[in-house]
Amino acid sequence: MATALALAALALLMAGAALALWLHARSQAARAASTAFLQDHLVQRAALGRAAPANRDPAARPWRPGPARWADFVLRAGIEPDMRFHVRMALIPVCAALLAGLMLGGVAAGAVFIMAGAGCVFSLWLKAQRRHAKAVEQLPDFLESMVRLMAIGNSLDAAFQGAADKGGQPLRGILQRTAVAARGGMELDEALRQAARQFGLRELYLIAAIVGVATRFGGRSDQVLDRMAGFMRDLTQARRELTALSAEVRLSAWVLALLPLCVGGVILAFNDRLFVGMWHDPVGWKLLVGAAALQVVGSYWLHRMARLGGTT
Repeated sequence: MATALALAALALLMAGAALALWLHARSQAARAASTAFLQDHLVQRAALGRAAPANRDPAARPWRPGPARWADFVLRAGIEPDMRFHVRMALIPVCAALLAGLMLGGVAAGAVFIMAGAGCVFSLWLKAQRRHAKAVEQLPDFLESMVRLMAIGNSLDAAFQGAADKGGQPLRGILQRTAVAARGGMELDEALRQAARQFGLRELYLIAAIVGVATRFGGRSDQVLDRMAGFMRDLTQARRELTALSAEVRLSAWVLALLPLCVGGVILAFNDRLFVGMWHDPVGWKLLVGAAALQVVGSYWLHRMARLGGTT
C-alpha cells in the first residue's frame, strides 16, 4: 500500500510539473506579446515616458504575475476565502476519497483524494483565468468613462470613483475594492498597484503610473487615458489573434501532457495491484522510473513547443 501511495504522489508531482510548465509557457507568450506591443505603441509617448519616476518610487513594489498568497489566488477566481469556502473545498476530495475507499479500497481512496484535490485547484485556476480575460476586455470602457467624467469638470480621483461604480463584473468588483482603499486614505496610484498585484492585472499597473504622474506633476491625464483605452483595445485584439494562432499547439500540449497521467491515475485507482507488482518486479520498476522520466522530459519539450508557438 505504501508503494502505491508513493506512486500516486509521484503521479501528482508529475501532473503539477506539467501544469507549472504550461502556465509558465502561457505567461511567457503573453509577456512577449505585451512587450512587443508596448515597444511599438508606447515608446514615443512622452507622457508615459514621464511615468517612469513613479515606478521607481521605493514604496512601490514590482508587479508579479503569480499570486503571492492562497487568498489572492482564491480572490482572482471571484471567491471570498472564508471558512465556509475552505470547508467546502476540503469536503469535495474527502467525500470522493471515502466513496472510492468503500468501493475500491484504501489505495484507490488515496489516489482519488489526490486527483480530486488537484482537480479543485485546477478549476479555481481556470475560473481565475476567465475572469482575468474578461476584466481586461472591460478596462477600455472604464477608461473611456473616466475620460467623459473628466471632460465635464470632475477631478481625476472623482472620475475614478464615479466610473468604478459602473460597468459589469468582474472589473467593477476589483475597482470598487480599489476605490474603498482610496477613500480610506491610501493614495489612488498605490491602491491601483495593490489591486494589480492582488488580482494579476498588469494593465492596472500602467494606469497607476499615469495616475501617479497626474497627481504629482499635473498634465492632460484625460488625453493619456483616452490613448491608453485605444491601446488596450488593440492589445486585446492582438492577444486574441495570438491565442487563435497557438490554439493547436496548446491543445496538443494539454492532451499529450495530461493523458498519460490520467490513464495512470485510473489504473492506480481501479487496479493498484498492477503497479505494486511492477514495482516489485526487477524489470517493472525500471519501466516505471523510465516512464516517469519520459513524462518529465516530454512535458518540458511540450512547454518549449507551446512557448515557441505562442511567440511566433
